[in-house]
Amino acid sequence: MSISEEIISHEQDNYNESDAEQVELRREKLKTRELQKKAALKRLLSDQDGRILMWDLLSRCGTFHLSFSTDPLIMAFNEGRRDIGNHLIGEINRIGPQLYMQMAVENRGKA
Repeated sequence: MSISEEIISHEQDNYNESDAEQVELRREKLKTRELQKKAALKRLLSDQDGRILMWDLLSRCGTFHLSFSTDPLIMAFNEGRRDIGNHLIGEINRIGPQLYMQMAVENRGKA
């Protein structure tokens, strides 16, 4: 469960979606949380050690390899891992494609 989902889950008991004020407050909290996550990712990738860590995570997710297996359960598992890696690459490219390119150049041949 993501942090954003935890916020929603925690407030679910008292949440009234017909109350415009509550809806707007939740929307603002989620927007703030998304901005915080983007800033954290940008800070992580602005540091060489952070880029090494992220590249390792992307590699462990199997992002740079085929996930094919003759066993459908293994292939489904591999695709789930790749999906996480692809999601991270998408987030990185949204905050700054140059950060991904810098990380790729620094880690050339290490995937």
